[in-house]
Amino acid sequence: MNFPVKIIMRLWVGAVLIAGLSACANTSPTPMANSPLTGPVNTGTYPHFTPDPKGETTQFTPEEKEALRARTTAAKNSQVGPSSDPAVAARRQAEMQLLKKQQEDDLKAIEGR
Repeated sequence: MNFPVKIIMRLWVGAVLIAGLSACANTSPTPMANSPLTGPVNTGTYPHFTPDPKGETTQFTPEEKEALRARTTAAKNSQVGPSSDPAVAARRQAEMQLLKKQQEDDLKAIEGR
């Protein structure tokens, strides 16, 4: 009995395919069929999976809140510069223009000699 290699390979692939399909046929028809619970149970409460979160720090008292507001307002007011007032900014710009003109005149005088 001398069988060609092609026939042996075809029979072997067929046997593997049949074995694989028969393994799929043996699965249970419904998931969790062996479970004692038949379906969801309505207990009337919402599931609680984690403990209640706790505050990491203590809360501000109203006095502490007002003190913090006063401190931040004072810090904000101490940072007010000349750019916050348009009149001061315009005056500063005029001074810079005058200084620029003076420096140009000085530079012309230096280069002219």
